Amino acid sequence: MDSPKFSAAPYYGALLFPVLLVLAALGGGWWLALPTFLALVVIPILDTVAGVDDRSPSNEEVAGLEARASFRVVLYLYVVLQSVALVVMCVAFAQGDWAGWEIALAVLSTGIVTGGIGITIAHELGHRQAVVERLLGYVLLAEVGYLHFVLEHVQGHHRNVGLDEDPATARRGEPAYRFILRSAVGQWFHAWGIEAQRLRALGRSPLSLSNRVIRWAVLPVVLLTGCITFWGPMIAVLLVGQSVVAIALLELVNYVEHYGLVRAEIKPGVRDRVRAIHSWESRYVASNAILFKLQRHADHHLLPHRRYQSLRLHDESPQLPHGYPLMIMLALVPPLWRRSIHPRLDAMRSA
Repeated sequence: MDSPKFSAAPYYGALLFPVLLVLAALGGGWWLALPTFLALVVIPILDTVAGVDDRSPSNEEVAGLEARASFRVVLYLYVVLQSVALVVMCVAFAQGDWAGWEIALAVLSTGIVTGGIGITIAHELGHRQAVVERLLGYVLLAEVGYLHFVLEHVQGHHRNVGLDEDPATARRGEPAYRFILRSAVGQWFHAWGIEAQRLRALGRSPLSLSNRVIRWAVLPVVLLTGCITFWGPMIAVLLVGQSVVAIALLELVNYVEHYGLVRAEIKPGVRDRVRAIHSWESRYVASNAILFKLQRHADHHLLPHRRYQSLRLHDESPQLPHGYPLMIMLALVPPLWRRSIHPRLDAMRSA
């Protein structure tokens, strides 16, 4: 198990993001672009240079990987570092006399850290059974005001992926901008429905504090109110702004992961089971390390309990032409996105 193929070291590179956010906050000016530059310029270049990794762990190797503490420690460290970095940015924002473009960069870079990496790790931790790991995931989601995500993702998205009922599955031809709004709103209502059903089964009213979705909606408001009291009303620009960026990034990733992939009706009223062909896959090395192998998304849907380091590849899964960072930028330009993805969808249908 000492082979570089199984090393946890590449995943520790994600810790650079909150560190750069601290440097950005302390430096101000163009330093505020550091996390954005790393995510949207450096990582796509590294993906191009490093290429893809076509290796999967064997069944025997998966057991060993799952037991390795080093793959879990990096997740825990990230939660601490992001929380510290967010506080440092709040202090710098409150005390600094920043120009409008600096404020915009601070919001964008903070959202890229809390959304691009933070929500990715929250997603990983949200699939775990250990209470501590799930609580750490909730810390990250609280920082972007999206606490209901794990509930809907685990109990809704994984069940309904590829179906019209799933707000997080993008339809062919649907622009990313429309999808972001539809998915974000739809996931909240789906989470409410899941929680209401649970409470009714227990004989409780959904309109009470027993409803986790209500508590999860109230908590960010309480936190924001506390921050405004401590740092002043302008801090809301940073905190709400970075939350919007983070949620938009999450929904862009959702857009890329399942765009145009539909579970066929195999007989009246019966849909195909979830298979590898219902998730786009990307094998690029750098972005897989930074995103904790989220891009091996087909295996994640087949075995949601499997930890990120053990995810395997599936040749039948449709392949993205690049890693997520470049693909989400393409998604923001619909003609380029369609030109990149639609021929691949057509090839799948004609195969």
